Order: sequence, then C-alpha cells, then structure tokens
Amino acid sequence: MKKTTVQSISFVADGLHLSGVLHLPPGEPLAVVVGCHGLMADKNSPKQIALAKGCTAIGMAYFRFDHRGCGDSEGSFEIDTTLENRTSDLHAAVHAVFHALGKNMPIGLFGSSLGGTVCLAAAHHLSPFAMVTLAAPVQSRSIQLPDESPESLKKELAENRLTFNVSTAIGSLHHILVIHGRCDETVALENAQRIYNLAGDPKAQLILEGGDHRLSCKAHQEHFLRKTVQWLSDCYHDQFDVS
Repeated sequence: MKKTTVQSISFVADGLHLSGVLHLPPGEPLAVVVGCHGLMADKNSPKQIALAKGCTAIGMAYFRFDHRGCGDSEGSFEIDTTLENRTSDLHAAVHAVFHALGKNMPIGLFGSSLGGTVCLAAAHHLSPFAMVTLAAPVQSRSIQLPDESPESLKKELAENRLTFNVSTAIGSLHHILVIHGRCDETVALENAQRIYNLAGDPKAQLILEGGDHRLSCKAHQEHFLRKTVQWLSDCYHDQFDVS
C-alpha cells in the first residue's frame, strides 16, 4: 500500500530563499492546498500540520512554508513583514509547488490570521477552487498585536507603516469559508462578518463560540479541521468532473 510522503522544498521570492514542506497523498493528487501562517507563526503551526494530514487523506497535496523572515526562510522579520511581501511569497510558493509536481493543478488556499489576509489579497490572481480563512483581519487597524510582538513591529503598526485594507479584493472572491472565534482577542469578529458579506457565492461562515485567536480549545481545533477539509472536498467535487 502506498503511503503519504513529505518532501522539503526550497524556493526563491524576490531574491530570498524560502523554506517549505510538501505533503503528498498516496496516489496522484487531485489538487494542492497552499497554507499561509500568521504574523508571528511559521510553517510548523500545529493547525497546518493537522490540515496537511487531513488534505492528504482526501487525495490532495498540501504545501506549508515559512514567509520571509520567519522559520527557516531568509529575510528580516522586522524589515520584510508587509502584506505585499507576504503576497509575493505566496505567489512564489504556488509556482514552486507546480514545478515540484511537474504540472499545474487546481489550487486551494488556507490562511490563518495575517495569512488569511494574504490569501484574500492574492486569490484574484491565483483563482483558487476553494479557500479558507481563519481569524483573518481585513484592515491593519483592526489588529491588536500580542504583547510579545517586537517593539519595532508595534511601532510600524502604530505609525501606519504596516498598513493594509483588502476590502476591495474580496468582492470578486467565491468558494470561501470564513472561520473566526467569537472571543478573538487579536482580530475582532467584525472582520469575519465583513469578509462573508463582501464575498460572492458560494460561501460559508463558521463562528466558534468562545473561540480565541489561537483556537486553544481542542474541540474548536477539531471543528475547524473537520469543516475545513470538508469545504475543500465539497468545493473540488462541485467544480471538477471526478467520474
């Protein structure tokens, strides 16, 4: 019996070498889902590792990577952390995966926190068959940075150097699942409501009662994983002939 396989992939974005991990299902993948981590996270986020397992179980590949200045990727976190740079990283990641697989194929997107914003900003050009955002901010002013954030990053946000508003990009998006914890202390729930209201059909929303920004509750983690994998599967089968 064939098993899932995992391979490391290095790729370049704007001259910086970035690090990623590609998870492959036992057979030929139906599609590939690319994940974007949050502001201060990296590719080893437990949510992404769990999601990679869930995707390979339904026949999809999953690619998780470190944005520039994070994890094993080159770059300076304080200097290189902008929405534009992270969007460029995502585009480079998609091309790297297609190159590794030897062909283009349907692509899904997952983004957590700022990673969700990156997916919203890039989706128009990447044309995903499905996307899922978790606790994604629509505007930078809606972010409450954690206490452990670098002082330089807090200053950038306070002085409007790390500024974005992706509202205008959302209207053309569809096949999107918006997930948010009702008690998110970092990104206000209103962001999820705005994404859902602006996006086109089909779309869905999952509000986790009592959920915080990190989804620290195990039940919430399981609910998130189950709904996300199901959404990716449903969207794929709705759009592609798999007979």
